[in-house]
Amino acid sequence: MGFATSKAVDATARQPEASGKINSILLLGLALAESTAIYSFVIALILAVK
Repeated sequence: MGFATSKAVDATARQPEASGKINSILLLGLALAESTAIYSFVIALILAVK
């Protein structure tokens, strides 16, 4: 996630007028990565309980 944030900051520095689109794409990507981790954790808990 740090790498993606770094690249978003670099892209915003190069093209400040595209910062809104860059931020929305970054937030979408971070949300997908975080949801994958949460789903994996829930599945691991379900498997551990069985």
